[in-house]
Amino acid sequence: MPAAPERLLLAAPRGYCAGVDRAVQTVERALELYGPPVYVRKEIVHNKHVVEQLRERGAVFVDQETEVPEGETVVFSAHGVAPSVHANAERRTLRTIDATCPLVTKVHVEAKKFAAQGYTIVLIGHAGHEEVEGTMGEAPESIVLIETEEDVDRLEVEDPERVAYISQTTLSVDETDAIIARLRERFPSIVGPRTDDICYAARRTRRTRTAWLRSPVPTGPRRT
Repeated sequence: MPAAPERLLLAAPRGYCAGVDRAVQTVERALELYGPPVYVRKEIVHNKHVVEQLRERGAVFVDQETEVPEGETVVFSAHGVAPSVHANAERRTLRTIDATCPLVTKVHVEAKKFAAQGYTIVLIGHAGHEEVEGTMGEAPESIVLIETEEDVDRLEVEDPERVAYISQTTLSVDETDAIIARLRERFPSIVGPRTDDICYAARRTRRTRTAWLRSPVPTGPRRT
């Protein structure tokens, strides 16, 4: 049998952010109000224990809103969804509950604003991520996705004087800052959001984790 750890260290802060906590509570409240089943588009949180607990209470997780029977209740996760998802839900007469994180909603608003102003919008994010799919759906003709500094070097836009950037909210702060710096080098007139798009909780947690990894691990007397 493997030896038990001599000491367990708990980081602080830890856990998921306020937006995800709000989304989980939304599913719980929907189950209380409407009873099972309550359908949830995508997993509400990347935590298998929380997902399993909600499933045991009657939540049904689906990949697409088209999998939800007509007239049933569906919760949209904290990552947000594209306008086409709302339209599909309306056609299927679904009772929708939008648990999109307010910060993600802010990014959606920025995308629509920049698109209306005629900018090419550079979205910094990960291809295939639910949040990225939702954001790109707000202005698909205006948004281009990049993931790395190398993508910036290869980027071609119609008007270099009319470029804006936004970002996925859950990215690494350091990597995102480096990409933004490279964008500013290539496109000196580029504009961005008035406030940071990166989730404050993700920023705080990564800062704590980095400080932890750089500090010496405390040790104590070995017990037998």
